[in-house]
Amino acid sequence: LFHHRLSPIGVLSLIAAKFLEMEDLAEVFGKLGLYFAVVVSGIVFHGVVVLPAIYFLLTRKNPYTFLLNMGQAIATAFGTSSSSATLPVTLQCLEEKNHI
Repeated sequence: LFHHRLSPIGVLSLIAAKFLEMEDLAEVFGKLGLYFAVVVSGIVFHGVVVLPAIYFLLTRKNPYTFLLNMGQAIATAFGTSSSSATLPVTLQCLEEKNHI
């Protein structure tokens, strides 16, 4: 139990030691920013291009119309962060708006 209380201090110390070893922090943060941009770009590309393309190939329907019809469920999901609370709204959108 005592070790669990000291773990954050130990991790902070290890990270601080690595920061002190770095010579050029601007270069490190620049590379970290570039990495962040690449990851976010990949996620956006996957969500905007790849997944809609798969949906279109499998259903021959417009994926963006489907997403627009699911807007209420998506907003509820982001607003509540609870899959249990979102499920009734999702089912309603699927049945009434997308006719599934």
